[in-house]
Amino acid sequence: MSRKRSGSAPPGGVRVLQVERREEGVRLDLFLVTALPELSRKQAKRLVDGKRVAVNGRIDAMASRPLRCGDRVEVQVQFQAAHPEAPPASLPVVYEDAHCLAVNKPPGLPSGPTQDPKRLHAARLAGAQSGRQLVLLHRLDKDTSGVLLLAKSGEFATALGHAFKHRLVEKLYLALACGRRPQAGTVTSHLREGEAGRMHTVRSGGMKAVTELRTLAGSGEYWAVEALPQTGRTHQIRVHLAQAGCPILGDALYGGAARVGPHLVPRQMLHACRLAFDHPATGQRLEIVAPLPEDFCSVARAALGERLPAALRPFLAP
Repeated sequence: MSRKRSGSAPPGGVRVLQVERREEGVRLDLFLVTALPELSRKQAKRLVDGKRVAVNGRIDAMASRPLRCGDRVEVQVQFQAAHPEAPPASLPVVYEDAHCLAVNKPPGLPSGPTQDPKRLHAARLAGAQSGRQLVLLHRLDKDTSGVLLLAKSGEFATALGHAFKHRLVEKLYLALACGRRPQAGTVTSHLREGEAGRMHTVRSGGMKAVTELRTLAGSGEYWAVEALPQTGRTHQIRVHLAQAGCPILGDALYGGAARVGPHLVPRQMLHACRLAFDHPATGQRLEIVAPLPEDFCSVARAALGERLPAALRPFLAP
């Protein structure tokens, strides 16, 4: 079958495909199998589920999405290898004492147990590293990177659990977003879960979500945004930035752009930079910082310029 392409193999291993009239209404995964005969249907679905497929410039994670004539489909073909990426052998430790352990969780790794009991998660891996059972104190979304804190004892877990519940733990996130410049200030809404895990803003009912936002750098359409969630609702930073007309880059669930110029965005660009709290054992204020991962820095350079803004430099690896 002949097919229109914007070059057969653009930089970065991306295949660019155009949906023709006779393919109107075809599911995204079936379209990929037809367009790229080297793919099995399972491989095509894995690419879609892995957020390696963009439709008209936005990541599309729905394999059953019907396509329209003229749609532009981009596929990161370097991720179609038969052998999936190996899980990390260990996690970077950013803080440890006799009471707790904090790691810099990489994207793509769940924080804790999932419905699949065999699936590796950060809490299990951190426990294996430390040689002891740890208690997960909070969670990050699978594709969000950054500080993840675990307790070494039930007493410390209880004390920190109380601090999290009563908003005594300061959480700082950095996001790369695209759209209107977010207004500085506090965003408050009520959230309720809908289909496919997507959180919706509702007028009544739902759970109150509060986030303080501040734009650190940016120009035109790309922004580095500091977010301090005052509550711990699912996806609240992602929802609040999308609500502000500036969804997080790579966040397919809430309309985030899939690319910055020629560069595809590999995942949602959200990083938990810092946790700060009064240590229950010492009473001293403790700040734990997780350096920005390379994929975040790479997208930041593409969006904001090769020289990263000064506001991001305190969070770079030493």
